[in-house]
Amino acid sequence: GGSWIWKSLCELRSLARPFVFCKIGSGFTGSFWFDNWISLGPLIELVGVNAPRTTGLAENATVHDALLGNRWWLTSSRSRNPTIVFFKDSLPDPTDMSLSEVDDRYLWQIGGNAPKDSFSSSDMWNHLFNHSPAVPWYRSVWFTGMIPKHAFLSWLVALDRLSTRDIMRRWGITVSPMCLLCGSSDECRQHLFFDCSYSQEVWEFFYSRLHLSPPHLFEDGLRWISSPTQDNNINLILHLSFQASVYLLWKERNSRIHSQVSRPPAVLIAEIQRLICAKLDSLSRAQRHRPSTVSFLSTWFSFF
Repeated sequence: GGSWIWKSLCELRSLARPFVFCKIGSGFTGSFWFDNWISLGPLIELVGVNAPRTTGLAENATVHDALLGNRWWLTSSRSRNPTIVFFKDSLPDPTDMSLSEVDDRYLWQIGGNAPKDSFSSSDMWNHLFNHSPAVPWYRSVWFTGMIPKHAFLSWLVALDRLSTRDIMRRWGITVSPMCLLCGSSDECRQHLFFDCSYSQEVWEFFYSRLHLSPPHLFEDGLRWISSPTQDNNINLILHLSFQASVYLLWKERNSRIHSQVSRPPAVLIAEIQRLICAKLDSLSRAQRHRPSTVSFLSTWFSFF
């Protein structure tokens, strides 16, 4: 009766379970057979499904159920059964458990790292999947303070995965090759975002105010924007203006296809300014605990 997302999460239990470590306190919660509580893994996987019957400890037993006072229930057994011998050799000293009043805790343990209370999706991803070499422009796309939808589109542009008209024609789709913003050259990533006279007017507004001249090639510009100056505030403003410009130029291009509505560059520039100013306002609030720091908004208004 659960929701689709809950059912989907439940299907990941077999993947997640090996990373869940039970830190035993009193032992009243942790499952003796099925929880990973002695660092070797779940005992049922080590000794087999017949072990509960062999040892006389129920399948649903907790760790505390396996204690007789301050010792394990098998301590006095003289059996040479391999399963019982394994338990005698492997189970930890139960003295602290028998005296503990602390509840058992479930922690995340990834690889050989120490168990933690908190879950890190990045640590889990890096453990489960192979690492690809870092691309030289990743700091230009993913940075603290980014606007997520702008960063996502910038990532697609960096990979050249947008359906620009040159790519659509390579797919065999019959469309005009002309740029929808200027109508004077064939549309491709380099032209649409850097060479087009419409786009250049947008870029020029921001870079001229900061007295900067970015490279002319898109790939070079993408690397340059990661650290264009020595001023961190200006660098953030340039990051945000770059991604907002890419986002709104693409949005304007699509609007001309689907709605036959076009706007002059000045309207785009004004919208980019509003977006950046709103973002910098929230980021500047986080700087208030550092009174000696020049705020992002102060830097913004000094140039724009």
